[in-house]
Amino acid sequence: MAFYGFKVFLLAITQILSETILKMLQTIVNIFRKYPFSYLALTYLFTTLAFCYYPIFDHWIAGFVMMTLPVAIFLGLIASTYLLVKKQKIVATTGFIWILFTFPLIKRMVGIGNGENTFSPISSLKVLSFNGECFGQNQKNNSHWSALRSDIACFQEYSPNPIVEAQYPNKIVKLTNFDKNKMIGLALFSQYPILKQYGKVWDRKNQPNINGYLCADIAYHQDTVRVVNVHLWSMGVRINLAFDALKKGYLKTFTAELYDSFCRLKEGFEKRDEQMKEVESYVSGSKYPVIICGDFNETPFGYSYGKLKLSFQNAFEEAGHGMGFTLNRQPYYARIDQQFFSSDWQVQSCKTISGINISDHFPVVAHYILKKPENPLPGLVAQR
Repeated sequence: MAFYGFKVFLLAITQILSETILKMLQTIVNIFRKYPFSYLALTYLFTTLAFCYYPIFDHWIAGFVMMTLPVAIFLGLIASTYLLVKKQKIVATTGFIWILFTFPLIKRMVGIGNGENTFSPISSLKVLSFNGECFGQNQKNNSHWSALRSDIACFQEYSPNPIVEAQYPNKIVKLTNFDKNKMIGLALFSQYPILKQYGKVWDRKNQPNINGYLCADIAYHQDTVRVVNVHLWSMGVRINLAFDALKKGYLKTFTAELYDSFCRLKEGFEKRDEQMKEVESYVSGSKYPVIICGDFNETPFGYSYGKLKLSFQNAFEEAGHGMGFTLNRQPYYARIDQQFFSSDWQVQSCKTISGINISDHFPVVAHYILKKPENPLPGLVAQR
């Protein structure tokens, strides 16, 4: 009898909960029908926010969603304000709270440093990252190399340069044939001994193989540090051609260029995801202090950036100043060249040097201090 009564009680509770949930769903559906665009905007904001904080969904769609975070914030702000005016206070407040949660992500766009160098040249490690685009036509006669000279220099789209190579006693260079008269690739130069190295150039069918990475274990004073120079998949998006066609009224060409840009973006997200997994295998769990720098070909809201942020800090976010755009061509307003570092380091400064115009990218220079020595060199042998 007692069991029967308990069963009736459970059935009653289940029925009440079911009716309550059903009423809630009906209420939500009715409100959604009344304010569909506002609810869609807030749903999109939440989805974008979730992907940017935890980029564990490695499908190419996630790349597109993350890239549009500024648009999602703008639409979410409008939707929340509109719902507040319409007396939908609970949902509007939720939207405003989500917008507040985007502030740490917006920080990725702006350096919080004051732009002043507070480092000690004796104790700091100066690291340069530069997509040189073969350094233009006057690479042998420019006057910038003394200013760019660093303890460690990482170049992407590097072509042989005797002035640069004369400044460094140690180097790793991986070049490929760009055309009949030009060699191009990756280079890592160091004032300190390179103990161990590995590099790879990724194959791009029917296109120049300019993307890849170099991984070096370097004897830095009484420690071993790991530096990775990476150049992720280049998309070659030609959005400017689409807008030029639109201005001239060529709608068919405009549509074709937009579709081509979409395909290139999609391929880029897929390839960079694969490449970052390979790069991460050399830095994940490393017992040595790590610095990763290079041309990521993604904005700070990209998937690769988000993945690295789960384990590393971004130098420009922590010690840069202003926006730090690194593109010296359209669309200009983008920072796609990055330096990341592990918790073993303290970054003192990070700067985009916009006064050097020998490439379609600007160089990025950062100064680091190793917090404490943990890995004395046993006979200069570096291991993972």
